[in-house]
Amino acid sequence: MDWERTINIFIIAFLVLNLAFVFQLWLLPVFFDSSNYVSPEQIQATLEELEYSGIAVTAKVPRRMKRLQLLGVSNVLFREEEVAASLIGEKFERVASGAKSEYRSALGEVDIYVDGRIHYLSALPPENGDIAISAARKRADQFLEDTVGRPRDSIAGKTAASPDGTWAVEYIQRWHGKELEVSSIVVVVDQSGSIIELDYYWVEVMGYAGESLLSIPATAALTVAAEKMPAGATITGIYISWYGMPGLADQWRASPVWVVETEGGSKYYVNAQTGELEGERQFPGRKTLFDVE
Repeated sequence: MDWERTINIFIIAFLVLNLAFVFQLWLLPVFFDSSNYVSPEQIQATLEELEYSGIAVTAKVPRRMKRLQLLGVSNVLFREEEVAASLIGEKFERVASGAKSEYRSALGEVDIYVDGRIHYLSALPPENGDIAISAARKRADQFLEDTVGRPRDSIAGKTAASPDGTWAVEYIQRWHGKELEVSSIVVVVDQSGSIIELDYYWVEVMGYAGESLLSIPATAALTVAAEKMPAGATITGIYISWYGMPGLADQWRASPVWVVETEGGSKYYVNAQTGELEGERQFPGRKTLFDVE
C-alpha cells in the first residue's frame, strides 16, 4: 500500500470536511440567510401594486438587504474671492448676507454659500450653434480646470440635453469603487460652447461611521419613492449609495440610501435605514441642491 498517498488523501478529505463545516456554520448564514433577502413573490407583489398605481418598473429589483453604515464627510475649504475671480474676473462687487456671499461683475454672478455650495451664472445669453455632446463634455472639463478645479475623485456622469437646448454635463464622486450622491457638479454648456451656468458642491470623504444596520428592502424603497412620482413614470434603476443635504458643520454624516431613478432623469433618495424620503433631484433641470437657501 502506498502510505504516503493514503495519508495525503486523508489530509485532503479532512480539509474539505473542515471547509464545508466553516461554510455551513459561518458563511452560509451571512451570505445566504433567507431573512436578509426579499422573496421573488414579495417583489412581484410590489411590482403589481406599483403597476396598479400607474408606475412601471423596468429595473432589476435587488433581493438582498445589506448592512450599511453612515459616511463621515467634511466640507472642502477654498478661498472665496479667488473662486469668484476665476469665474467672473477680478473686477467684481461683493455683497455678503447670512446664508451666502454674492459676487457680481459685468461677466456674471457667483453665489458662494456658507455650506460650501457654489453657483455661477454667466451674464451672456445662450448662443446658437451645433456643438456635439463630446465637444460639450471637453469644454466643461476645460472650464473646471481653468476655474474652480475638477476634484481628483470625480468621474464623468451623464451629459444630457436640457429643455432649453443646452447641454448639462454632470460629474459624480467615486470613493472606494462606490458612486456617491453627496457631491454634485453640473456644468451647463450652450450650443456655441460657452459656459452659461455652474452648480458646484463637493465634499471630502472621511470614512464609515456609526453602527452597521441592516437596510430596508428595495421593495419598501420603491413604494416610498413611488408616492412622489407622477402617474406614468417608469423606474429604470434602484441601487445603494450615500446622500445628504449640504451641512453647515465642518464635518457631518451622509446617510446610506436607496436611489430610485426614473426614465425622465429624476432620482429619489430613500434612507436605507429608516425608510424616509431624504430628497429628490432632476437631471437635467434646475431641481438640485441649489434650490435650498
